[in-house]
Amino acid sequence: MKQTSKPTESELEILQILWKNGAATVRQVNHELSRQKEVGYTTTLKLMQIMHEKNFVTRTEEGRYHIYRATLEEENTQKLLLDR
Repeated sequence: MKQTSKPTESELEILQILWKNGAATVRQVNHELSRQKEVGYTTTLKLMQIMHEKNFVTRTEEGRYHIYRATLEEENTQKLLLDR
């Protein structure tokens, strides 16, 4: 898949967590982000929904939770961002 848009700084922070963990819920991602800066759960949720629309992440339903996984490869994304 050819990627036409680049992740924002906030999206990149989320991607880094997903690359490290493989998969995570919004709550898990929000918990990790909260260690670095103050960020609300709804903000993280909205960002991840937007990332899903951009096909930066996939989302599967497990019970009442959505599990997110990065669709972008870390190495390719880093190369893309170096072109900025």
